[in-house]
Amino acid sequence: MAKIAKRVSKTREGIDPNKAYALGDALKLLKDRSSVKFDETIEVAMNLGVDPRHADQMVRGVVNLPNGTGRSVRVAVFARGDKADEARAAGADIVGAEDLVDIVQKGTIDFDRCIAT
Repeated sequence: MAKIAKRVSKTREGIDPNKAYALGDALKLLKDRSSVKFDETIEVAMNLGVDPRHADQMVRGVVNLPNGTGRSVRVAVFARGDKADEARAAGADIVGAEDLVDIVQKGTIDFDRCIAT
């Protein structure tokens, strides 16, 4: 059996591994017992008590992180003339018409979202 490090055993003090903690209490325990100087990553496991084989019990959702993911979204717009100028003014990263179609057909897709006018 592997020996548990002092820092890990100190972190585990006062935590009952068989107890199900409320989310607020669990986060408070994590913050109080943190022993590092950086923002730690945590993993959450939830038992929802649903059967995914049944269509009416499927769980889907989206989480909006308060500070984002740190990645900027690149937008491509298919437009001509005034609409192309509007798209550039609105902050589109790539603007084009037939030339953009040719680029995409060649397999070069260096954008995350695509809008067509």
